[in-house]
Amino acid sequence: MLWALSAAPVAAQETSILLVDLDRAYETSLFGKSMRAQFRQDNQALAAENALILNALKDEELQLTEERAALSAEEFAAAAAAFDEKVQEIRNARLEKIRQVDEQFKTLKPLFFQRIEPFFDLVMREFNATVILEKSSVLRSIEGIDITDLLVERVDEAFLVSQAIADPAAEN
Repeated sequence: MLWALSAAPVAAQETSILLVDLDRAYETSLFGKSMRAQFRQDNQALAAENALILNALKDEELQLTEERAALSAEEFAAAAAAFDEKVQEIRNARLEKIRQVDEQFKTLKPLFFQRIEPFFDLVMREFNATVILEKSSVLRSIEGIDITDLLVERVDEAFLVSQAIADPAAEN
């Protein structure tokens, strides 16, 4: 019974191969959650900004429509053309921002992996491992060599410390 309870850590300590589920680490770690929450917050700010711009353009269009009766055909045509050009410029700028947000989203997970890379070295030294494999590429293994929970724990500890340093008032 005692051997069964201690088998997982012993197995990891006796092997030079470790496994990690990177997607699970990204999804469950506080750091990964924080990265995604910040992205969502930035994305919501962009959506709010888009809504403000859209409402301002609608108001401007209504104003132009109201002024139509007071303008000559040439004046209205010029004002309408200027408004259309403004709308196209804004549309192109907003599409570029959306493209940038899309690119940022695509780089979120690779950025997470890059930032937690030093933890892999620490865990490898701790377990005297020579390799860490992505769990999804392994057909079968013993559960004791999966370091995902340990990695998440270490990343979360470091994340919480960095958050406390960045915002000392949060501790009070």
